[in-house]
Amino acid sequence: MTAALVGRGAEASLLETVIAELPNASAAVLVRGEAGVGKTSLVQQVLQERRESGLRILRGACAPMSGAVAYGGLAAALGRSFGKGGETMVFPSAAAGRAQTIEELSNALDDGPPLGTVLLVEDVHWADWSTLDFLTYSTRNLPERRLLVLLTWRDEVTDPQRTAWLAEQLRNPSITDLALRRLTLEETRLQLAGLRPDLTQDEADAVFRRSAGNPYLTAELASTYPAASISLRQILSARLQAVSPAARMVVAATSTLPRALSDDDLLAAADGDIDAVRDACDSGLVIRDPTGGATAKHPVLAEVAYEQLLSEQRRRLHAKLAEHLETGLLVGAGAAAVAEVAEQYHRAEDPDATLTWSVKAARAAESRFALAEAGHWYAVASSVRPSSVTTRSDVPTRLVLAEAAASLLGGAGQPDKAREVLDQALADVPEQSVAGDDVVPALLTRSWLGVVVGDTGSALKDAERAEQLISPDDGLIRGKVLCARAMALVTASRLDEAAAPARAAFDLADRGSDERTTCRAAMILSAIDSGRERFDEALGHLNAALSIARRIAQPEEIALAGVNLTDLYWRLGDCDRAVEVVELIRPELRRLTLGRHWLEDLMEGNLIDALFDAGRWDEALTLGRDQAEWSGLGMIENVLAQVHVARGDLQTALELQQRSLRLSSGDQPMFQVGFANVQVPLHLLEGRPREALAVALSTAEQVASRLNDPICAPLLLAGLEAAVAVEALEEFERLVALLGHAVSTVTAAAVTATVEAERSRLHRSPDAALWLRAAREWSRLSRPYPEARARLRAAEAFLAQRDRSGTRSRATGELKAARRTAELLGARPLLAEIDELARIARLDLADSPGPGARRSQHPGHGLPALTDRERQVLALLTEGRTNREIGEALYMSPKTASVHVTHLLEKLGVQTRVQAAAMAVRLGLDDQQTESR
Repeated sequence: MTAALVGRGAEASLLETVIAELPNASAAVLVRGEAGVGKTSLVQQVLQERRESGLRILRGACAPMSGAVAYGGLAAALGRSFGKGGETMVFPSAAAGRAQTIEELSNALDDGPPLGTVLLVEDVHWADWSTLDFLTYSTRNLPERRLLVLLTWRDEVTDPQRTAWLAEQLRNPSITDLALRRLTLEETRLQLAGLRPDLTQDEADAVFRRSAGNPYLTAELASTYPAASISLRQILSARLQAVSPAARMVVAATSTLPRALSDDDLLAAADGDIDAVRDACDSGLVIRDPTGGATAKHPVLAEVAYEQLLSEQRRRLHAKLAEHLETGLLVGAGAAAVAEVAEQYHRAEDPDATLTWSVKAARAAESRFALAEAGHWYAVASSVRPSSVTTRSDVPTRLVLAEAAASLLGGAGQPDKAREVLDQALADVPEQSVAGDDVVPALLTRSWLGVVVGDTGSALKDAERAEQLISPDDGLIRGKVLCARAMALVTASRLDEAAAPARAAFDLADRGSDERTTCRAAMILSAIDSGRERFDEALGHLNAALSIARRIAQPEEIALAGVNLTDLYWRLGDCDRAVEVVELIRPELRRLTLGRHWLEDLMEGNLIDALFDAGRWDEALTLGRDQAEWSGLGMIENVLAQVHVARGDLQTALELQQRSLRLSSGDQPMFQVGFANVQVPLHLLEGRPREALAVALSTAEQVASRLNDPICAPLLLAGLEAAVAVEALEEFERLVALLGHAVSTVTAAAVTATVEAERSRLHRSPDAALWLRAAREWSRLSRPYPEARARLRAAEAFLAQRDRSGTRSRATGELKAARRTAELLGARPLLAEIDELARIARLDLADSPGPGARRSQHPGHGLPALTDRERQVLALLTEGRTNREIGEALYMSPKTASVHVTHLLEKLGVQTRVQAAAMAVRLGLDDQQTESR
């Protein structure tokens, strides 16, 4: 076994097996570990043994300064001319172009020899975002056979976004995570035996104590033993001091480009000093491959050499490399090559050259649909102060550059960075500026970014400022401005104010054929119609908006349509349609964004609300199981918290609430109420009703003037429960007055019934009839959780009527029904309340079959057979008859009809009358029942 594979037998065997299986199956492997642990040695050794086998090996690499070089991690693998030549294709959006480009590149990798292709990309922790996007797509869409995506990653602290990227890859079931550990003492002795056979065992053990099993550090210590250096950087620093300053400059240069350096690159870094290049290579600090290029012996060596340079030395090094790269740049060079020049000039701190080349790099990245890199370079250009005071005719103005940067960065999922760029550029523009040509687009972009991050106050301010700067005659730009103002207003739940600008924006954009503004204005109008419960009109606007969004292939618009559609179906109580929307929209978004779009949190949050209402709690929690994908804005965390509260998992709910704190302090009432909807029942379960009431009241008073929305109903009801618990009559009526008008027509009857029933509890005269009416109304809406709670309260009210006969039996029946629902939902706190009441009242909740209930199965359906009377009840129930109407039709009392309905629901295994009717229709039982009548 070679020194490179000491202690790596299992890992090498795994890689060899994967490569051997490539003719039959593709794979992706991520080799990761600390610096010096042997990632590159392992990969290179395994691939070296396959070099003559006919396997195609494409090698790419990333470097510390390659983060803004579009596809820099792939340039060496695909050729430095990647991205140049050919006719530029036209796409409806940059996102669509990026998706198509990456898909085509990934497909091209599959066109290899029979033994397969290995795409090796090393040091991915330094990769640019286009490379990361490409790798994400490739590993999630592996061809059936012949491709191995092999990545190396240094496990050190990197920026949060790249750490999140790594976490996403590790969740991908197609990726094999090959984490390399340090070597044991015995393995280190074996390694040293091959490197320094003259060392005694005690000396080998001393090396191990210093290296702690890090293979590269062990090798370096062995070469200098018994020197006392104890860290890798100390050793490498000492190695560098043994060569000339010019040679050290050559070593440092290997850290400046995202690829191996050519001989010409090395000479340029050494200022033509060929002896310095030879010194760096002969000393073993630089490994020169005549065909593959030159690299430092280890990436950390290049980093240390660069760190040791003084600031002026670094600037001179970058300036020399910039001039050299510019001179050798071919006509039509790819985005990576252009970005290399820009990066060197930028680090050389040459303002004029940086401005010129940053714009070139941005445009080159745009041509390859590398959104994050293009945004970066436009941002660099907007921050440069050129030495010349005259206006540059070859580059746009600073505001134009900043707006371009912000648009691209926002589209690439970096809204905070995008706002920062615009803030800096707009800070130099006087508040009373009358020149709006460049200012207005910048204000509009910042307004949208304000909406994205939840700062609707500043979003509205930017839109209003833009409106002051535009010409009344410019219909197109006026439509954009009015749309931005309407978007900020509707996001702040100021629907009445948003209506006029939204309608005007729609008309202007439609006349001017501005599809994107037309699309957004239509979605704003849909939100207004939905809030006013004009659901048909809202759906019409949304269908039109989604059609446009797909045609222009804009992820933001597609996602917004998904958000609005799921919200609409939640309001209508149509959970299945909300599920269909998410299943339809999500893959469309993922193709365009190559990952999770931040608005998916809000879209899935709406779906979780719908699933929660429908009693499908397990499905709701399944949606939120992958926390690493969340945007961190609190929108999905908060709605998941309500499910955990209802299930009694208070610790998880508290943790989710903590991650949602920004919602409680923002200026968007819908999120403030959503936060309180969780906090109030959480306080109630913790035995803190006064705090629950305080939160409910303060939130209600804060948003009552702006929010007219059914999202307020849970807050109202939980607040009323808190008011009853502390016997707060005045606060109870204040809550009803503040939020009662906000209840939708869909839930009005159920909420009104619950309010009246709670009022009877407040006045110490609980009314079972009122609670039963509330239960029926919640049942009609297929809302099992509030129905079960209402049945619990009805049982309490029955038990309070001690002087009336039959109340214990009725209380038992209601508690049984409530308990069955609580068990199905997994609502542990509710279940505990039910059992406690049964224990105190000495009620037996054990189920027993009623007389005449036959337990044989319904032929062909796996359902219990029904008695003739139950068939008749089911037929009437399917027609939507009430218990009173069923009783009149079958010559029985409403109470007897109610008992039959309860037994029927139990036998069918459903919770509500609507579910029973739906089951009858779906299975054709309704026809059979009608015939039996």
